[in-house]
Amino acid sequence: MQPSGGGEWDDPPPPPPVDNGAQYAQHEPAGVQFEGHPPPGGDNEWSDYDSDEEQHSRQTRPSISADHEGGHQSRSNTMKKSMNRFTPYVKSGAEDFILGKDKEQIAEADTITIVCPNNIDLCWQPNQIITVEITEPIKKQKFKGMKSFMSYHITPSTTNLTVERRYKQFDWFHDRLTEKFPCFIIPPLPEKAVVGKYQQDFIEQRREKLELWLNRIGRHPIISHCNVTNHFLKCHEEKNWKEGKRKAEADKTARSGFFMTVKCDGPLPDNLSSESYVGSFSTFSKKMEGTLDKLVKQNEDYANKMTGGIKHMYSKYGQIYKELGELYDTGPLNGSKPVNVAIMGTGRCYQEISEVYENQPRFDAHVLSESVREYQGMLSSVPDMLHVHKGAAQKVKDYTQREGEKDADEEANVLQRYSTISAAVMSEINHFHTERNRDFNVMMRSFLENQISFHKTVLQKLEHALNQYPDPQSFLD
Repeated sequence: MQPSGGGEWDDPPPPPPVDNGAQYAQHEPAGVQFEGHPPPGGDNEWSDYDSDEEQHSRQTRPSISADHEGGHQSRSNTMKKSMNRFTPYVKSGAEDFILGKDKEQIAEADTITIVCPNNIDLCWQPNQIITVEITEPIKKQKFKGMKSFMSYHITPSTTNLTVERRYKQFDWFHDRLTEKFPCFIIPPLPEKAVVGKYQQDFIEQRREKLELWLNRIGRHPIISHCNVTNHFLKCHEEKNWKEGKRKAEADKTARSGFFMTVKCDGPLPDNLSSESYVGSFSTFSKKMEGTLDKLVKQNEDYANKMTGGIKHMYSKYGQIYKELGELYDTGPLNGSKPVNVAIMGTGRCYQEISEVYENQPRFDAHVLSESVREYQGMLSSVPDMLHVHKGAAQKVKDYTQREGEKDADEEANVLQRYSTISAAVMSEINHFHTERNRDFNVMMRSFLENQISFHKTVLQKLEHALNQYPDPQSFLD
């Protein structure tokens, strides 16, 4: 339902699930409660009710694994637009850019620069990294308690000033980024809502994931300093929020306008090299996704064994040794008291080790899986980016292979615009690889450090149990 008074829509229905990494898609499973519902009346834009058009765009959002259906070959002097209006390529605005339809004048401040520092790899011009801290999630109410929501306190390193945001505003921010940067790998938000969303464990888990998401955004040299990010991280007043919200939704540098802002500080890539590079990344990302799936499943298997079979095995050993020591202690002592006590101590040792095994996955396997799941979410955004490049390549091929008289200047412009799209996609791929190298270094070091600590703890407990037994030589004296 739409709020009375012609207001904006509240929570939209979820988009259809994606085929690639569907478990990380932003949709609500059966029985899940939405974050909020349209109030009985009134309009509160500060709460970011979605508009009719936004709701419709989400309902019609295609699967990221849908095949590209554009790029029909034209046998005339003009290029035709793709018939499928919902391919990522067409939605991105890349087609309008290739066709030279966008005539907007781009301000110097909006220019996005691609550099080639080693004369080999294209990358976004470096920028200051923004770190973000989210604290004090607070449950708030409005409409006299008819509607509840969580508010998060966000403090960016650029201002050290705290702003409050609710999840719907995160959702709005994510939508603006995917619209503004059509060939960027925008990580998905954590799931929107589940039953028990006001329970403390869920609140803390969501806070951690939202903080992780914002810090991922803050490390992107372009996204971190764009206008919509500044608005989300810095705006305090309701009036200013509304104004900035409308401005972001009417951004001329979104979609095709984004490609107009891209400038390459050096030679643009040629067609063959860009298609080969993007094709290689397509293969790489699919293999990476499959391998990460295996890693998550292996972590689950490891955690189940650590908290199940292995824990119970050590616990049973502990109980048996405890009973054995107690039994021996009831018989004739004959100087066996120290050994009996040591055997009972071994029982306690194995009971403690069983608890160490039970707790360990929280420090290694679960932590690693959460980090891997973030990458699975990012990989689910890769096909859209690849479709943008594939659609642009097909449109160029349509133009260069068409029959009839050709305009050399127009053809040169088409090729140059395609090279701009290629440079943007290649720069984003290189940013992904840079982040991947850094993250997996941190992830694996942390995993192995926790594994070492775990085994040292077990070893120390076993050594302590061993030291309780008398020296065998004492029985010979």
